[in-house]
Amino acid sequence: MRVRSSLRTAAVMVAATALTVSGCGGSDEEASGDEGETRTVESTFTGKKVEIPVEPKRVVALWRTGAMLAELGVKPVGQLEGELVAEEIPAEQFAEVKDTPAVGSFDGIDIEKVIEADPDLIIGMDNGGLGVDYGDLEEIAPTVILEIAEPTDVWDNYPTVADLVGKSSDYDAREKELDATLADVKTQYGDALADANATSLGFSEGVLFVETSKSLTYERLQAAGFGYNADYTENPDRYVTELATENLPSLAESKVLLYDANLDGSLNPENQKLIAMPSFTRLPAARAGHAYPLTSGTIYTFEAAQRQAEDIEKAAKAYAASR
Repeated sequence: MRVRSSLRTAAVMVAATALTVSGCGGSDEEASGDEGETRTVESTFTGKKVEIPVEPKRVVALWRTGAMLAELGVKPVGQLEGELVAEEIPAEQFAEVKDTPAVGSFDGIDIEKVIEADPDLIIGMDNGGLGVDYGDLEEIAPTVILEIAEPTDVWDNYPTVADLVGKSSDYDAREKELDATLADVKTQYGDALADANATSLGFSEGVLFVETSKSLTYERLQAAGFGYNADYTENPDRYVTELATENLPSLAESKVLLYDANLDGSLNPENQKLIAMPSFTRLPAARAGHAYPLTSGTIYTFEAAQRQAEDIEKAAKAYAASR
């Protein structure tokens, strides 16, 4: 779980002129798709209407759009630092975007670098707590930032991002396939999983977080039939809650522990240390062999979603076999 660019970004400066498209097509006018054609999308964050190219050629990727764009086959001309990272993008796709220049970071946008990138569309997402004045960006190129609150909103924006950059995502069909995979897990193992009292957790930038019922991971675990730790499902403020390492013993009632993994199954150094901590290894679930890696639920691609579903299935099968 990469809280670096989600929960904690409410206190830092990123990109935001939060705009969203009206429906999936999102246009107030029909356009043929010929080069130079434009359409108008509505900004629900600013109340503005923005004219964008029907087929953008030079896209700058701001917050929460990098991995999506890479999966859609879009090679951005600029990125917010950390949007295009090897931990979230398959090697073949990453090879295409790894040299994308950064136009800013969570400390702010470098307007000169955006000008140098010469974009015809700037796209990103915003949770409403970001503090950059985007007037300058809007003067450079059409700026479309989709409003979000939690990871579930980011995922729901996938087809909108695809539409904005003129790509077909097959979102509905692929989401249906993902739902079917999770439903099959519930059918096969649901009776055993109901009492799992599972907890999903991981480190991000030195802080240990537990995922709550507002997370995308929770939704998928529920769809697969996993019972979840009730301490994190009753009216949580956000999709994750901090947990001090000295309070790891509070997870003793969880029969299944799921720890955050990168797209390729590797663990970042912090999470390697987590699963080696005596307070973690002494937990009943860990002692019983029911601590499993889980592809991060804050990588917003179908590649990551499918790998997470596969991890969920492996954990379900292993846990059910021990019942």
